Amino acid sequence: MRTAGQDGARPAVPAEPAVSSGGYRWRWAGEWVRERFWVIPAVLLALGIGLAVLTIEGNGLWHSLGGVPADASWGSGFLESIASATLTFLGVVFTLTLVALQLASSQLSPRVIRTFVRSGITRVAFGTLLAAFAYAVTALVLSHGRSGPAISRAVAVAAVLVAASLVVFLRYVSAMMELLQVVDVIAAVAKETKCAVTASWLPSPASRPAPAPARSEHPDLLRLPASGRFRRRGPGRMLGVDHARLAEVARRHGCVIELTVRMGEFVPAGGVFAAVHAAEGHGPAAPVPAARAPVAARPATLPGPVPAGEAAAAVNLGRGRTLYQDPAFGLRQLADIAAQSLSPAVNQPTTAVLVIDSLEDILLLIARSRRRSGCYTDRDGAVRLMLPLPGWEDCLDLAFTEITVYGATSPQVARRLLAAYAALEAGAAPGLRPAVTARREELSRQLATEGGTQQSLRADSMGLG
Repeated sequence: MRTAGQDGARPAVPAEPAVSSGGYRWRWAGEWVRERFWVIPAVLLALGIGLAVLTIEGNGLWHSLGGVPADASWGSGFLESIASATLTFLGVVFTLTLVALQLASSQLSPRVIRTFVRSGITRVAFGTLLAAFAYAVTALVLSHGRSGPAISRAVAVAAVLVAASLVVFLRYVSAMMELLQVVDVIAAVAKETKCAVTASWLPSPASRPAPAPARSEHPDLLRLPASGRFRRRGPGRMLGVDHARLAEVARRHGCVIELTVRMGEFVPAGGVFAAVHAAEGHGPAAPVPAARAPVAARPATLPGPVPAGEAAAAVNLGRGRTLYQDPAFGLRQLADIAAQSLSPAVNQPTTAVLVIDSLEDILLLIARSRRRSGCYTDRDGAVRLMLPLPGWEDCLDLAFTEITVYGATSPQVARRLLAAYAALEAGAAPGLRPAVTARREELSRQLATEGGTQQSLRADSMGLG
């Protein structure tokens, strides 16, 4: 294999600057919060307890505010009623959420359950009711049957919390009704996918040409440590990469790090996740014996300038895929919705047509824009990190292959697929059109072979209306 630099100047590739880890940490923290249902309810629960303490004990903070006239007996009864009522409301909210999750899993796809779990209004509804309950119980304990300004303030604040809980509950029910409509779920997934495509696959304004990195003929392989101090170093799916941190590691060691796994791919303990190439002018990435064995025959643990644990600390591994650096997961979710709607148990080709509408929109965004090369530069402008990105044909396969297999016998789906291929042929860059043309022709041959009617062979952007 010929390495870059042997034939003179290396060609330039578009590269993204990896100059700060702050953005990655902020996005990762946001994903961490959104993927964990308990965070917002726990925060609101703590605020409810703190509000009760301030209401009962903070006389200096409330000297200019009045309250509802109430004696100790009536105030305590009011607070007890609020505590029991909020528990009942919590049961209703929990039941509605379980029904929504069950319907989403059976009618759409298990992958879209994350849309419900990540819904902010669901967590805020739980948290508000928990806060009202915690406030009422804490106020009861602290008041000790006392009358006067303290219990009056407690009753007034409790009434405000009840009103806020009712407003949030109404908004929650409305949001659940929207999320149970397939068109809203598809739109939500498609919107998130387009944002992820723009953030992770399309060049940023800071993108600049940089010399292509040199590739070693026999790079050193980095394996995921079998055990580590941090959970994200354990086995799991590749969720995200701290580009700046990994590029800085490569800069310090005078090498180029290439990730060998794609976003969303599972990495087992001890599995290879990166390769280390010697940067031009820095010599080999590791001491090379005179007679070096092929990569397949080399030992499991390879010597190299980059400790595997140091590189692994810059990647985020988890159990389930997310979209914050993995736009392909959005295509996966949409394709799953279409595939499940085309199953004999559901048999809803119109849902598949709605999915194809969104897939066409996303693929047109990709086809009309330049793509990232997957190269990232350090603060000196040298390429230090390479990531594998899916190609155009990979995106087409992910979006349409399963829909074609399961839905080609449906005239509505077949017509919509032909229309989508026609739109992509017209809107894609010239170099991307042959792949679309090949799929359109293959679908036409399949329909003709299986005895499809002339109506099925006609492209229609609405399927059958």
